[in-house]
Amino acid sequence: MEATVNEIKFTDKDIVDVEDCVYAGEFNPHNIHPFLFHDHGYVLCVVFASHLQDALDKAVDEDKLDRFQVDAKEVEAMTDAEAEELSFLGNAGEPFDIENLGFIELSPPKRSWVAEWAASNPQPQPA
Repeated sequence: MEATVNEIKFTDKDIVDVEDCVYAGEFNPHNIHPFLFHDHGYVLCVVFASHLQDALDKAVDEDKLDRFQVDAKEVEAMTDAEAEELSFLGNAGEPFDIENLGFIELSPPKRSWVAEWAASNPQPQPA
């Protein structure tokens, strides 16, 4: 299956941590919801978190934002002003230049057993 938001298409393959999903209507005191990360419309991943910083850290820890990582030698060669533009992300606190990274906060999905069953058990169409 495929979903589209703002003309950006994503599938189940793009979801990093589906086990962290909190569905609409379920108890959600930390406001866990999906974040879709993309690079000019090319989907990088979807992660579930309560805020953007946690979502970025999860995406980095799952190696989904490697294209934005800055090599340590490059950091050393940067001016102080350039280095201040970097974000230090993930459990390791590595440097990333995420200026061109796009994200969309999505609403939590509603859970439907029937929709899940139908998607995994397609019925033949009458001729």
